[in-house]
Amino acid sequence: MFRTNLLKASVACSILFAAQGAFAATVSCTGVSPAYDISGKVSNTSNCAILSPIDANQNDNNLSTINSGGFFGISNWLFDGKYDNMDSSGGSDTSALFNFTGNNVSGTYIYAGGSPAPQDVMLIFKDGDNTDLVGYLLKMPYGGTYSSPFTDPPFPLNGASTVHNISHISVYYRNGDGSGDSGGGEVPEPATLALLGLGLLGMTKLRRKG
Repeated sequence: MFRTNLLKASVACSILFAAQGAFAATVSCTGVSPAYDISGKVSNTSNCAILSPIDANQNDNNLSTINSGGFFGISNWLFDGKYDNMDSSGGSDTSALFNFTGNNVSGTYIYAGGSPAPQDVMLIFKDGDNTDLVGYLLKMPYGGTYSSPFTDPPFPLNGASTVHNISHISVYYRNGDGSGDSGGGEVPEPATLALLGLGLLGMTKLRRKG
């Protein structure tokens, strides 16, 4: 009986691992075939990633989309605000951490938050058809320039277009203690919880046999 239950728990654990792997993933901002490099489209950054699949046109209006994407190995990002409704003349800035200037092609971002600054800060760029979210992990001291990362390649843009404008730029962060909020730690992943449950089941069964 114990072996049967253990087998069932193992299968459930495997299913959860598979489900976790089915969540959105990210791909590199540089490639060889075809050759592309959009990692330098935002200055003063340490890393760059594209949400996969790169033509899925996903939106970041749901925080779970960002955290399940696992940008830069982090799954407890918090939303700060965005530079939204961008056009050739500018946009509307609702970010508390940054002052944005510029338009839907290029501009600047300047840190305006308090001290200490968040431990991790990420800018997410959104466009539209045949693209997906592009994330840039910022370096301290925060601030720099940006230009549209939505080029072909890597994105399969329509027609003869080689670059698309930016729809909005969202700001995500983690506080200085490394957690998503000042009072808590990271939320366990589903697979981690499954392993914990499997271990507790085994311990319970062994105790009963003893």
